[in-house]
Amino acid sequence: MPFELDLRPDAVADVQALFEYLAEHAFYVTERVLRSTERLANFPRLYQADPRYGEGVRRISVAGQNVLYEVDDHRQIVKVLAVVGQRQNPKPVD
Repeated sequence: MPFELDLRPDAVADVQALFEYLAEHAFYVTERVLRSTERLANFPRLYQADPRYGEGVRRISVAGQNVLYEVDDHRQIVKVLAVVGQRQNPKPVD
């Protein structure tokens, strides 16, 4: 027979505080990631190319994340391809 789990009130409060902390910081990180792309329309080659993610893929490092994008000169468009954690192993993106 399995053991009964007794979540004490302090443990529940700790989990709630953790959730609130993560929710607050997730918004901050998301905002920084989105803001990092604002200058790309005028300066599409502002950030360095990173061939680990594919030919022509450029990388913005912000708030523990890599924003991956490529520049299409013919169509004059900057395509944001992916947002990946900096601790993730680099792999090619489409």
